[in-house]
Amino acid sequence: MKQEWIIKLPARKNIPETSIYTEIHTKSGSPESLGQRDVLILMPGGPGNDHTVCDYGGNSFAEELVAYIDIILFDPRGCGRSEPSPIEYCTLEEYINDVEALRAYFKIQPTQGVLFGVSYGAIAALGYAVKYPENFKKLVLVGGAVSGDFIDQARQNLLAIATPAQLAMGEKILSGNFELTPDMVAGYYETMGPLYSSTFQPGLPTPSITYNVELANFGFKKFLRNFNYQPGLSKIKSKTLIIAGDKDWISDQKQALAIHHGIKNSELITYENCGHMIWIDRWGSFLNDIVRFVKN
Repeated sequence: MKQEWIIKLPARKNIPETSIYTEIHTKSGSPESLGQRDVLILMPGGPGNDHTVCDYGGNSFAEELVAYIDIILFDPRGCGRSEPSPIEYCTLEEYINDVEALRAYFKIQPTQGVLFGVSYGAIAALGYAVKYPENFKKLVLVGGAVSGDFIDQARQNLLAIATPAQLAMGEKILSGNFELTPDMVAGYYETMGPLYSSTFQPGLPTPSITYNVELANFGFKKFLRNFNYQPGLSKIKSKTLIIAGDKDWISDQKQALAIHHGIKNSELITYENCGHMIWIDRWGSFLNDIVRFVKN
């Protein structure tokens, strides 16, 4: 069961306060019981996605995992049902700082916290673990990257595997020139779907996921180009699970291997014949691996 909360994150230096939409999932359904078990914070990707990217259709992370762990879903600053925000306050660094503010707000102790990042959320979760290495006992990274080199690697992957239409559409994302119109979004899923998921079926309805395209373009033009967490990986003490798809065009396997080699206490699982959205292609196996990790 879930409870919806709107919480205020306090202002920081040069960063105004903001309201963040959260969902609290506990076994009892009561937010007062949050923290009686371990607590997982799920960081959605994008940049620009809200929490529903991991919580819709038949693939609800929260519904499946709440039997084993309490879960906090949230819409990042400026995304989804959170308060609108100028994009200059929605950088990778501030995403990391907002998660620390959420952890403090919910009083999640280091001995009970699990930080779970997907795609861009995995990049931010990795950056969080470098900056605050003592604050979560476990770390899950799905389809992440260790540095801005992933953009050039993605371009090279597209040159090797993409159709002309996919190459053109992929460049719109990687260069930060994506347009959010109904036709463009529908065309993106239809054109790029086979690169994200090996089980993609053409002609299906476009998923109704809220997306802040201005933030996505800002990210790919600016802050996603110059981050590099590789020098700080040795600081991470959390037990870490890294999940990658062998056919992920945008988060190349080289990125997952670099993270695995840099974090001493890490496990890497690579799913064969899977793209970026691993949970779509291998939901049962993916879920079993996550459950095993959070339980042990």
